[in-house]
Amino acid sequence: MNIVFKNIVRIKAALPEVVHIIMFYNNGMIFQSTFEQETNIPKLGETLAKILHNARKINDICLFKPEDYKKLIVEMEEVTIILVKLGEDSNIGLFFKNEDSKEINLTPIKRYLTRIEELIDMDKNELILKEILIKEEGLKALESMLNQKREELDLTREKLENACNDLDKEKLTKDCNIIEQEWRKLKDETDKIKIELVNLKDEIEKAHEK
Repeated sequence: MNIVFKNIVRIKAALPEVVHIIMFYNNGMIFQSTFEQETNIPKLGETLAKILHNARKINDICLFKPEDYKKLIVEMEEVTIILVKLGEDSNIGLFFKNEDSKEINLTPIKRYLTRIEELIDMDKNELILKEILIKEEGLKALESMLNQKREELDLTREKLENACNDLDKEKLTKDCNIIEQEWRKLKDETDKIKIELVNLKDEIEKAHEK
């Protein structure tokens, strides 16, 4: 069993009023949930992320101190949702059935939140490292294809220079244009991945500096 999930189980044991727990990044990506598969979990994560985004916008519009939220409470007739900020990019949502709890007290789970934050940051860094490795492998393959396409282009241009009749020149010119377009497309993809790798490595460095 995942260590983060073990903490979720402990939270539910410590606070029986919690019917569901969901853990998500600021972009809405869910990385742990107690909801069943019939729930549209990606859409739920996206919606919760929008709630946090709108809370931050309210803060900006009102010219309050530029600090992130700590806790948001959404109370409805049947359920109360408490959103708690964990790490810089991670959040936890606690769903309470109103009939089970007249007064919600977060004290029993506070001791788990710091530990969960640490585990989430570890999980996130591991995911980033895996993504870096995958992108580096993809970059190697693209650079190999790029070199092959460059050689193909150089060879076709050489044939064009040595062509003796107009028909061959016309065909080779078209071939050169097609190959050059393919080369430029590969070059753009290569440059894009290089930028993504720089950004991912920056994220890892920032995490280590904390």
